[in-house]
Amino acid sequence: MRQNQNIKSQLKRIAGAILFTTAGLTAASAYDNTNILVEEAVNHIYQQRYKQAHQALKEAYEKSPRHPGVHFNLGRLFELTGNFSEALKEFRLAASLDSSMVAAKRGIARCTVELKRMKAQSMQQQLIQAQTETAKEMPVERPVPARIITQATTQQMQHPVRANPPAQLPAMPASGIIQQQANVNHETARAQDLRLPTLPVNQPTQTAVKKTSGENKARQMLDQGKTDEAINLLNQALQSNPDSATAHFLLGKALSAKGDLFASIKHLEETLRVDDKYYDAYMMLGRNYAKVNLLEDAIKNYQIYFGVKPQAAIALEIARIYESMGDPAKARDFYSRANAMNPGNTNLQTRLNETTGNLANDLYLRGNHAFSIENYEDAVSFFSQALETSGLLESYQRDALRKVEVARFKIREIQQRTQPARQGFKDTRNNYGTVNLLYPQLADITFKTRFTGPVTVEWRGYIARRIKRYGRDFLLMIKELSQDELETMRRDRNDFRLNKHFNNQPLFLVAAQKGGFPPFIKEGKMITFTGTTDWKTYNVINDMGQNVPLPSFEFVSAYPDRQ
Repeated sequence: MRQNQNIKSQLKRIAGAILFTTAGLTAASAYDNTNILVEEAVNHIYQQRYKQAHQALKEAYEKSPRHPGVHFNLGRLFELTGNFSEALKEFRLAASLDSSMVAAKRGIARCTVELKRMKAQSMQQQLIQAQTETAKEMPVERPVPARIITQATTQQMQHPVRANPPAQLPAMPASGIIQQQANVNHETARAQDLRLPTLPVNQPTQTAVKKTSGENKARQMLDQGKTDEAINLLNQALQSNPDSATAHFLLGKALSAKGDLFASIKHLEETLRVDDKYYDAYMMLGRNYAKVNLLEDAIKNYQIYFGVKPQAAIALEIARIYESMGDPAKARDFYSRANAMNPGNTNLQTRLNETTGNLANDLYLRGNHAFSIENYEDAVSFFSQALETSGLLESYQRDALRKVEVARFKIREIQQRTQPARQGFKDTRNNYGTVNLLYPQLADITFKTRFTGPVTVEWRGYIARRIKRYGRDFLLMIKELSQDELETMRRDRNDFRLNKHFNNQPLFLVAAQKGGFPPFIKEGKMITFTGTTDWKTYNVINDMGQNVPLPSFEFVSAYPDRQ
């Protein structure tokens, strides 16, 4: 009996593990695959499979209704299928969601031109039709007065003839998106007589939303402080019309008043999904995001609202958020804007002064840090900015001015010290080697006989020793071998270690007049030099006291690895 109980308990644990794994897989599979769907739609568009592209973009829209790539490719799809008005809406929305999307702006220009052309063509056809009908009604032998033609034409333009009923789009899979009727013309004939509807009908670009009596009553309840009654009424309104921007906004406002901020954010985001021009929702979203400490989202929504309706209070809110994010420069900018809009506010002026002081202190500390690590250029920049704010205390101002002068002196000193290296680089670039001379060719007699004069080369090597002989300065160098040289000399890698016999190739000498080498030429450094060889050799005494003949170059110019 006890054994049966143990078996049952094990089976329960296994079943629980299976359920847990299944739940985990379900959650893991619910990731946002919007980008994958967009790429799939792009592939369908290139292959002219417009219905499949529409289906993929519809699914992507349901997952991310404010994804700029979704709306841009919807614009492409509508443009290719001749629905230029909807394409224009989608391109505009994509450009508003991502201002750097140049392709969307080009799409706006194309669709605008095409719509103007179609409108002019339609008006011309209506005018011709009106004139034809007027001519039929008038006797043939009597001339038609111009005023009658004008009047008939005007009436016809005011009351245009209705076109044939539009063709219905084939039914799409259920997705909550209402299909619209589509017109068939010569433009869409090339796209398999397909004209896709907007996605959805109550799309984010919609701006006209009718206020029902229930919404007006809920607004009055909110003004009277009857929050619970207003929430119940708005929930009923959304059941009958789930795409009412006003109902979502009022419900978000009511939930915000009750302190349910995340639920409020959800309905305010739905407001913008239905109508992205509902600017009061941006303002309330900024406030709610700030309260739940999602500061970047708060800034984004506040700035959209401020760009359309600039107000001192909104500039003040943005400044406070930037201040809490540790960005005193941007905080000072928006405090200044708020102060310019409301110059008589003493509290605002006080905050501006405090922020200016904080910004000045922050720049001063950053300047000190740069100065301490010998980054003198940044130190001058930070100290100068701190002084320009006029927010530093007098003692800090004196210290900043003194360090600016010291940093500028150090910069000039570094420039003078590195001038030979920079000049060497310039000279070496102007004296390219005329022959791609390989190291084994220095000892090749047949190769020497091909030239009647010196050969100039550019090599890179390691300075193993500095030697003074024959009243001249020499560099004992180990060449950095190229791949061809390594293969010719049967070596697997470069080795810059000098043995005591001085017989490990590829050794060579670089000679110059006494004091002719630049100051960056030091033992243990890598340099790139330009030199001229006239096939001379010099004897050098190695560490064993023996004479070793080595080929030599006359120094022309050089520069170090790091200037």
